[in-house]
Amino acid sequence: MEIRALLSAMWRNRTGPILVAAQVAITLAIVVNVGYIVQLRLQNMAEPTGFDVPNIFWVVSQAYTPEYNHAVTVQADLNYLQSLPGVVAAATTSHIPQGFGSSSLPFAADPAVLEKGGGEPAIIYFGSEKLIETLGIKLLAGRTFDAAAVRPPATDGREMFGNWSSEVVITRNLADKLFPKGNALGKTLHAGLVNKPATIVGIVEFVQHMPAMGRAAEFFRTAVMLPAIVPGPNTAYLVRTRPGMRDATMARVEKEMADLQPGRYLASMESLSTTVDRQRLSSRSSTVTLSIVALFVLGVTMVGIVGLAAFTVATRTKQLGTRRAIGATRFQIVRYFLVENWIITSAGVLIGSALALAAGIKLSEIYATPRLPLFYIVGGIVTLWVVGQLSVLIPARRAASISPAVATRTV
Repeated sequence: MEIRALLSAMWRNRTGPILVAAQVAITLAIVVNVGYIVQLRLQNMAEPTGFDVPNIFWVVSQAYTPEYNHAVTVQADLNYLQSLPGVVAAATTSHIPQGFGSSSLPFAADPAVLEKGGGEPAIIYFGSEKLIETLGIKLLAGRTFDAAAVRPPATDGREMFGNWSSEVVITRNLADKLFPKGNALGKTLHAGLVNKPATIVGIVEFVQHMPAMGRAAEFFRTAVMLPAIVPGPNTAYLVRTRPGMRDATMARVEKEMADLQPGRYLASMESLSTTVDRQRLSSRSSTVTLSIVALFVLGVTMVGIVGLAAFTVATRTKQLGTRRAIGATRFQIVRYFLVENWIITSAGVLIGSALALAAGIKLSEIYATPRLPLFYIVGGIVTLWVVGQLSVLIPARRAASISPAVATRTV
């Protein structure tokens, strides 16, 4: 095939090829980066939470009278929940795992680091004595909370943070960051802003407060748990049951618990499985939306390639017929269009690769994710090549079917 003649013909009608090449470039940049973001989201949604999700439910008690006694009610509720058949453990909590709320502070092994504005940020859980057991988190070292260390309900959040607990349980990743040489157990952990120390009495393996991407993902995997009952009048309880007994226990709690103490009602109750699913629903929705957008962009590019090839066939009917008349085979005509499209697509993917890298760098800065792996770009290039050749195949076969006689009459 005479490449020079092909390039000359493309240059004489360069507007269409340039537009298609630009479309291919933009498509590559979009599809590659969307594919990477979708993969990160799917990976994040599949990550374990660290909790005994199938066997946990939560319930929120809400007061409606001034006579409501928060401290007495909390203790009575915990005694009731713990006495139910099939309940492994029950505890109060400041936040529902996999929920939408959170509290955090910076932490450090050296208070001087906090004074300079440093420290490692971590999610804070305030809970009663059996918080660790209720969540079902794997304890790697040390122990869970001592009953004597649990702070009684404060009047408000300021007092609760001011009356800091004497002991804490932290996640392994925080222990490794603050004490890289190991032996975090028994060391003092300093909390920023409140300027309070506490002894690390336990280290748990893994906690995912909620799914997130990039730097936020690591933040939501880092937790500090303190023995303290949050201020009233509303209280959130976590209950962990033996396998297969969660739903029956929930039904009994819903029927009995509200009437055990005057001046309150059960505002909400839900299994942790439902909470986890709802938390991931938005991620799944955005993943589906991004995938649809990528497929739509790819489809538009295919239409553009088909349109350019069809236009070329329509405008070169006489030329194609002449080539058939002087001996060009159907295969040679098809090959001509395939090579022409490959050149256009290659020009597009060359520019698109640079765009994809630039967009990937910017997205990694925005979402604090790892840089776009190069194999995504390679995969995108191969995909655009294949899609481009398949798109042009039908117009190319139509061009090859033009007979010399028909071409002669079409002037």
